[in-house]
Formats: sequence, structure tokens, C-alpha cells
Amino acid sequence: MKRAILGSFVAGAFLLGIVGTSSVHADIISFGDISKYWPGYNNGTVDDSKDTIGVPDFTGGTVQLDQWYLTQITLNMQRWGTGGAWGKLEPGDLFLSVDEDTDWEYVVYADNNPQKLDGATPTVWDYNLYAIDLALNDKTAYAISGMDGFDYWQGYLIRDAHPIGLPAAPTTGSLGDVDFTGWQTNTLTFVFPTDTIKLDAGILSIGFTVNCANDVVYESVNLPLPPQYHAPEPASMLLMGTGLVGLAGYMRARKKSAEKKSS
Repeated sequence: MKRAILGSFVAGAFLLGIVGTSSVHADIISFGDISKYWPGYNNGTVDDSKDTIGVPDFTGGTVQLDQWYLTQITLNMQRWGTGGAWGKLEPGDLFLSVDEDTDWEYVVYADNNPQKLDGATPTVWDYNLYAIDLALNDKTAYAISGMDGFDYWQGYLIRDAHPIGLPAAPTTGSLGDVDFTGWQTNTLTFVFPTDTIKLDAGILSIGFTVNCANDVVYESVNLPLPPQYHAPEPASMLLMGTGLVGLAGYMRARKKSAEKKSS
């Protein structure tokens, strides 16, 4: 009898452990292309109604997690165009917010291309991750796209006066190299240093655009939460109750056995 009760307790506790730790530890979450511009950066022109001005065309992407740490972000781009436009297009910086406010906590910055308008794409991109504290609405803090059809952009279509990155690398907060690949292909990939950005608040906001700001990425992605954020499910509560009842019965049986031996 005692063995049966103990077995009931152990089985209940074991099953509870399985249920309680079955949360996703590695995941790939997809997101789409919703925003036309970063919040607050509409410019009052026809640009505001257009998702894409010229090329390339952003269509969505993925966020990849491992143990709730960010491992990779991909951005899907289409309609790159051909010819002289290649010399004008360069990637901006990737901004990340890991909570529910509108401040950026991280930036992936191209250390070997601070100008972003020099028309000479580096053969190997040198992207680095920095911890920052930058308000989305601080309009003095960003490198800004130019004006459609003027100066550097003469004869080209761009989105006017939109953030494309930082004007210079942060002086503190360096967190290591980010592997950036896929420029001028349909998939841009950012691979992050291991165990550096923990995403345990259930949301990641992403800001990115190429230097002409033709198609702006500003997406908030809902992520799985670690187990401590989850309320116990009904099945978990039932298993816990089974385990506790079994434990109580086992303890009573031991007490009666001890009393018989002492008498």
C-alpha cells in the first residue's frame, strides 16, 4: 500500500515537472510588414501613404531565440532593381527594443561605414552590437535620409527625412560582433553573440531601413515567455493536487506504522 501511494506521488510530481518545464526553449517567430514609417516620423507628404518607394521591398522576417536569448534576425527583401541604383543603396543600422516602451536598448551599427551615404558598399560588413538608451522620438540623435531628387539622391526616389541609423558609433556599451550577410539578396541575416540579448519580456521591437528609407521596418514581435511568467494550467494544478494527496497519504501511513511498532 505504501509503495502504491509513494508511486502515485512520484508519478504526479514527475508529470508535473514535465508539464511545468515544457515551455519553448528555442523558437523561430515570423513577422510581417505593417508600418510605413517609424511612429512620429511621418513627413506630411505623399510618402506617408506609401509602403515602398523605389527598391528594395521589405516583406517580413523572422526572430530566432534559444533559451530566450536572441540568436538571429532575418529580413526578407524583394525587388532590388539593377544598374546604378546599387551604388546608392546601403544598409542602415538595426535598432532593437526589448521591452514595451519606445526606447531603443540596442543598436547593430556598421562600424566600417559611418557615413551610410558614401556610395561605396564595403566588401565585408563590420557590424557590432552596442547597448544604448535612445528615445525613439529624439529626432536629433539619428542620421536622416535626404530629400527626394536632391543632391546625392538626384534622379532617385527616396523617403524624405527618416532615421536610417546613428551618425557615429556609440562610445560605450560594446557587446561584440554581429555577423551580417545577404546584402543585395532576398534575405538579410543578423547573427548575434551568444547569450547577450535576453528576451524575457515577451516582446521585441525592430527598427531598420536602407539608407534611402524607401521601405521602413518598424515591427513589434510577440515572443514566448519563460516559465516563471506563466500561471499554472488546469492540468498542472490537477497533477500537483494528485502529488500532494499521495504525499499526505504516504505520511499518514508512515505515522501509523511507527505507532504500531512503538506499541
